[in-house]
Amino acid sequence: MTNRVLICASTFPRFKSDGMVDFVWQQARYLKKHYPRLDVHVLVPHAPESSKYEVWEYVHIHRYAYFKPESAQSLVYPAIWPNIKEKPLRLLQVPFLLLSCYLATRKLVKAYDFDLIYSHWFTPQGIMCNKVASDNNIPHTLTSHAADIIILKKIPWLGPYLVKKILPSFKAISFAGSRGQNQALDFFHNEQQKVLAAKSKVLPMGVDLQLPKLSPQGQNVTINGPLKLLFVGRLAEKKGVTYLLHAMAIAKQRGIAVTLDLLGDGPLLPAIKQEAAKLDVTEQINFQGFVNGEDKFRFIQQTDLFVLPSIVTADGDAEGLPVSLLEAMSAGALCCASDESGAPDIIDDGETALMFKAKCADALVSIIERVANMPIQQRQDISQKAKAAGMVYLWDNMIHQHAEFLILPFLNGGGVGNY
Repeated sequence: MTNRVLICASTFPRFKSDGMVDFVWQQARYLKKHYPRLDVHVLVPHAPESSKYEVWEYVHIHRYAYFKPESAQSLVYPAIWPNIKEKPLRLLQVPFLLLSCYLATRKLVKAYDFDLIYSHWFTPQGIMCNKVASDNNIPHTLTSHAADIIILKKIPWLGPYLVKKILPSFKAISFAGSRGQNQALDFFHNEQQKVLAAKSKVLPMGVDLQLPKLSPQGQNVTINGPLKLLFVGRLAEKKGVTYLLHAMAIAKQRGIAVTLDLLGDGPLLPAIKQEAAKLDVTEQINFQGFVNGEDKFRFIQQTDLFVLPSIVTADGDAEGLPVSLLEAMSAGALCCASDESGAPDIIDDGETALMFKAKCADALVSIIERVANMPIQQRQDISQKAKAAGMVYLWDNMIHQHAEFLILPFLNGGGVGNY
């Protein structure tokens, strides 16, 4: 029996070589790979450079326009909230996105006999697809990312009302990290919390490991020369890159030689370059731009320390559980992460990675100095433990947890045993 699943999201590659965050695409393709009897469709907002419909690896991708002229669509990619903060006038496109999401979902549901609607992000997909699912008696599940629920507390009365009204209607809810789960449960009283907790679970996104061929020596370790640091991610405030720059400046003052490969792009790139110049660390930084696939993993294999300095911003924006950390661990890199990055959900401090206090450059410098003076064997031991812990999160493993919690139990004639 073939079941149709509709995955609704707002962040998705606009085209095949796009640098957009691609975990929704990876989830969809691995779902189709491991459960070929599922007919997998994805519905996402359109971008001027995107096709309205195409098929990638037997996954149907539908894109809906949400603003006219289509060339003016600038709200969604690469991410809604940072785009609004960059240009507040983009708020004008929000009502059109919400309405278009609802209409496109309704239209697609009429065209296909979907057995399940699965939304990524409570806002806007979870909210707008909820009515379509309810009107058509289709089970609806949700994956919540980062601050997509807690951000609604900023909307007086209406925001909390929507959370309390809609969140309990989902058949199952996964959260990328425990912080998001706790924030969602805090909207409810004791009995409601218990009911919601019973159908929710922390389920990180997976890793699509694309390792290049290793050199005979395996993971590189610097013995002489500067300690090689690596950052991978979009250059947005919640990534905390400025604290990494300050840590590098302090390390320089203390005579600790470091270099940084900075992989990523984003709205803060000019400000980060300006801050690096101010701190006199520009010559130590290699701005590599967006790097993906095997090239990204090559950097991971060659680094001495992968750094994830994420923070919770003043307006509440935060990480769920960054896939970049899972990638670095699964590739066997020595990693360090802030205590606001979502990393506490998966790492054992001092065993599989190193933890430091967020928004504290001195704490990060202590980690850098510790690694610089760490015996090679100890570095390699932590890296090997990181790799073992990270391999659990490969999509080939994680997709079964996602499917068995969010999808298979709610299909017509479904159930885990039938797939």
